[in-house]
Amino acid sequence: MRPRFSLRLKWTAIGLALALAPLGAAGIAVLEIQRDALASAERDLELATVDAASREIGRTLGDVEADVRRAAKALSDARLDEEARLSLARDAIAEAEAIDAVSVFDKDGAPIGAIEKGGARAPAHVDASVFADRRPRWVGTRFVEPLVVDGAVTGWLVADLRPEAFRGLVLELSTARFGRPDRVFVVDRTLHVVSGDTGALASGSDVSGLELFRRVQLGAGAFARRVDAHAAFAAQDGTPMTGTVRVLPDQEWAVVVVRPEAEAFAALAAARRALFGIAAAIALGAVAVGALVARRITRPVERLADLARAYGRREFDKKSDVTSNDELGELGVALGTMADDLQKGEREIQRRAAVESALSRYMPSEVAAAIAEKGGTMALEGRRADVTILFADVAAFTPFVERAPPERVVALLDELFTVLSEVVFRHHGMVDKFIGDCIMAVFGAGEVTDEHAARALAAAEDMHRFVEASAARWKEEYGADVSLGIGVASGEALVGNIGSERRVEFTAIGDAVNVAARLEALARPGQTLVTASVATRVGTRFDLRSLGDHAVRGKSERVEILEVAS
Repeated sequence: MRPRFSLRLKWTAIGLALALAPLGAAGIAVLEIQRDALASAERDLELATVDAASREIGRTLGDVEADVRRAAKALSDARLDEEARLSLARDAIAEAEAIDAVSVFDKDGAPIGAIEKGGARAPAHVDASVFADRRPRWVGTRFVEPLVVDGAVTGWLVADLRPEAFRGLVLELSTARFGRPDRVFVVDRTLHVVSGDTGALASGSDVSGLELFRRVQLGAGAFARRVDAHAAFAAQDGTPMTGTVRVLPDQEWAVVVVRPEAEAFAALAAARRALFGIAAAIALGAVAVGALVARRITRPVERLADLARAYGRREFDKKSDVTSNDELGELGVALGTMADDLQKGEREIQRRAAVESALSRYMPSEVAAAIAEKGGTMALEGRRADVTILFADVAAFTPFVERAPPERVVALLDELFTVLSEVVFRHHGMVDKFIGDCIMAVFGAGEVTDEHAARALAAAEDMHRFVEASAARWKEEYGADVSLGIGVASGEALVGNIGSERRVEFTAIGDAVNVAARLEALARPGQTLVTASVATRVGTRFDLRSLGDHAVRGKSERVEILEVAS
């Protein structure tokens, strides 16, 4: 084993006179590269943080909207007596952990009463301007939902979020990512804090004076669209800061990350201090060191700086040619190892991103991410799986298509399929394809579970509820009577990418697919038909009524058909 000689020993023994300037130049170059890398990493970290917060907040607020709509639907159901409507509305609100209370107003905005967990209270004071818009919407931390009977607004529900609904999430995310609770907060369109830490970022605080919002041009109009923006700015006391903003247009909120640059670039400051220390030590020795030795020492430093720049350009195939048996040689080896690790990491990230991007078009993003994380691929081969197939078709849609312009037909289908797809995703299903005015969904393809039949029927019920709630508006807006006929069947199918080398389609093929399609064709408007296999799998969780054995096109034997009771 060759003896190891440190740079300090070489500088002292040989006398490095002119090493300070070359080493300083190399150090500055390395620091610039490091700063660029840290700035990029900081932007990615802040964006990942607001992305995580946005997903959790969006999911919670989506649940709030769904529960309030359930309560509104119950209160608007003229078929039920008042006590039954109130009971159903209370049940819907009771399931919403993020809701503090729901106030009821008449159509003119006058308070009527309230639905609150644990007992009633006086109606909340609400400015009349929130009722000017006839659509459901968020106003600050309140969700406003109209009560619609026979297409007319008869009243309003106003849901107030609990003051602490998101504070735990925001503080936990801020602490986990940045080590402090005051780096992440949420604001509404008036730039008041919706959820944040105590002090200057306490809930309700006005942060409109934050220079970050001016830098990213976040005015009131920007809240109507998706915005992802990052900027450097100065705090009121002049402290350099860095921040990222993501707008949630559905709620007209924004998730904000702010962080001092000194904190974000702490590693750069440490590297700078280390460089200054080395430079000072070399300066003391440079007085007695000759130019020849300095040149011999700085050459490997320059080569390593060039190597670092090459790695900054992602030229990972380059290797260090510094072979000296000292710290510079070890650094060259370490840089080469780092380049190999970075190249492997980038390939893995690209592979996962490609798989997740492809799968997220068919199934919920969290399922696609899980498959990508476990090493899923998009190869042509499929796999056998026990799944449940759902076909939902718009009944009597042909007359509307015949008389309506194509643009109106597409607009209605886009609106319908957007929500039906979200219903499928919420119940952990996969949207297989759209066939004209029909949607095909597969449950159980993305994960192994015995619950796929129950999830499919729950999704079918939600689809009917959505269509029933929207039918009056569609009739008025498009002149179309919209209702769904749904067929559901369970069984073994081949699930995967089917097609050629140039074009593939992720789908399911099997007898259950054909049977579900036949049942959908037999279903009346508003009806869900299922097979006996589905009934066996869901047990008594759904009210199913047998319609007897029927001949089904393409089946040699008669099939028992059951109806999901409404």
